[in-house]
Amino acid sequence: MRVRLPGLYIALAVVLAGLIHVVAVLTLPLLAPRDAHARLGALGSANTMIQLPPVMPGQQVMPNMAPDVRYAVCLFDLSNGPVRLRAKIPDELWLIAFYTPIGENFYTVVGADMKRGDVDLIVTTKDQTVTDVAADATEGLEDLVVVNSPVTKGIALIRAPLAGPSRGSEAERALKATYCGAQASAPAATAPPAPAPVPSNP
Repeated sequence: MRVRLPGLYIALAVVLAGLIHVVAVLTLPLLAPRDAHARLGALGSANTMIQLPPVMPGQQVMPNMAPDVRYAVCLFDLSNGPVRLRAKIPDELWLIAFYTPIGENFYTVVGADMKRGDVDLIVTTKDQTVTDVAADATEGLEDLVVVNSPVTKGIALIRAPLAGPSRGSEAERALKATYCGAQASAPAATAPPAPAPVPSNP
């Protein structure tokens, strides 16, 4: 029995289309974080805090961003040593999360779990010990949190939910006061600028 070539071509096309669909579905979760990491890299250099603009429809830098949240990121690079991240958390709903370049979360700090508002983190690789970090530190280690990163390069994301519709500027000022950079040259944590006073009616 002979098989007509047009029918064979159609069957092969259907099988090939099915394989392409399966591969696309399986690789999409990996491609999305990598694409987000590339877009973040275009906004600023490594080991600096990058304050992201408010979310607008169709203009999300990363997946699942919310319009009632303000964001800042640091693309940390531990190639030349540990990286310091300092922030003053004004709200217990704030969150600092660390991710690999492909979007795997390996550490999270929640504002509600902090005993005080000052957050002082040192990100290191498995080859960098706490003693190595302390060599250049002028403070004691009792207030430091050492984050052991499984990767040399990754993403530190600060998520600041707004307490109300008019609190966007306050959250943006607090994010602007955060620091991410070489741990040896990290400045002392400073409080974010206070909101401008509201004039009272005479």
